[in-house]
Amino acid sequence: MTDFASLLQQGNAWVFIPSAILLGALHGLEPGHSKTMMAAFIVAIRGTVAQAALLGVCATLSHTAVVWLVAMAGLYFGGKWNAETSEPYFQLASALLIILVALWMLWRSWRQQQDAANHAHIEGHSHDHDHHHDEAKRIDTGHGIVLLDIVEDGVPPRFRLRADGSRKLAWSASSVKIVTERSDGARQVFSFVHREGFLESAEVIPEPHEFVVRLQLGH
Repeated sequence: MTDFASLLQQGNAWVFIPSAILLGALHGLEPGHSKTMMAAFIVAIRGTVAQAALLGVCATLSHTAVVWLVAMAGLYFGGKWNAETSEPYFQLASALLIILVALWMLWRSWRQQQDAANHAHIEGHSHDHDHHHDEAKRIDTGHGIVLLDIVEDGVPPRFRLRADGSRKLAWSASSVKIVTERSDGARQVFSFVHREGFLESAEVIPEPHEFVVRLQLGH
């Protein structure tokens, strides 16, 4: 095989290098390399274009690094390994790894369905007349964590919903609703309006504040 220096001198390398890059890009578009899982992950977290591009770059670098490591290990240990003897063990290890990943994903999906789904239930809490409320309730919706609390510092008590951390809330005011249910079976529906950085219930929460809260997001 002609070495790379000879190819450069002949001018053929400038044909081979773009061809290799093109073939690598086409290979990246083919099924495999967990691209479906990465795409599903970006959709699930409602990721931005920048996050998707960063994930693609990281996947490219990690895939390339693994190929180089495998090639270097093959060159170094190739003369000592018996490929026919080692191959069944590698296949078994790969199968076990895939099964473990699948079980872990099933467990996470089950836990998310238990924690949230589309309706999150928060048990209401009683408080004295000074209105000392507990901390905001953290709800894992499966599409990010939201915080729900009752705010009444110098204002009539209302529900307030916001995203955890610096992320933007993924739901509009029209797609959020709260239904409270009291011990006597009485129910009240609360709609929401947009505020700066959060959503707030349009209706005031009547006394007493002893009820069960059902938070509905989207459909």
